[in-house]
Amino acid sequence: MMNWTLLPVALVLLCSSTLCSLGCDLTQGLQEDVSLLYQMSTFSLLSCLKDRTDFKFPEEAVEGSQLQRENAIVIVNETLQQIFNIFSLNTTPAEWNQTQLIQLLMGLDQQLEQLKSCVGQEVEWKEHLKSENPRIQALQTYFQGINQYLQDKEYSRCAWEMVRIEIRRIFLFMDKPIRKLRKKA
Repeated sequence: MMNWTLLPVALVLLCSSTLCSLGCDLTQGLQEDVSLLYQMSTFSLLSCLKDRTDFKFPEEAVEGSQLQRENAIVIVNETLQQIFNIFSLNTTPAEWNQTQLIQLLMGLDQQLEQLKSCVGQEVEWKEHLKSENPRIQALQTYFQGINQYLQDKEYSRCAWEMVRIEIRRIFLFMDKPIRKLRKKA
């Protein structure tokens, strides 16, 4: 369970970070997210090898020469929202550093807000395209798989460790869509 008494500390840390600055470059925020994911747990993964799985990240959803800025907006928005939703579950391991978990959630929320202010109404306008967009459908199926995995493993510590590693990997795939956002339409 999350310790909400640490929220004021996380707010101070968040507002002193570079996340408070606006702009279309989410790179710094994503780097901070990856760093927090690395630091959040010191658990040895050797006992979790039996829980390894291939979540089958849909690389085609975020790559390809035909990736347009409009798709990048929706992809980044959907990915950040899904990651936020996963780590918002009140089933994360108590052994994780709760301050860092709160920082991660606040950073993801800030990046979602930054994305909306950066691209303006484009995010809302593109929201209606989610159901028609095969890239978004692939991402949604992928994240449903992660949620199902956690549920099937009864939100065990090892399952959460596998998900934490997978989410770090997702941020590596976000480079191309993030670069598309920096380009003005």
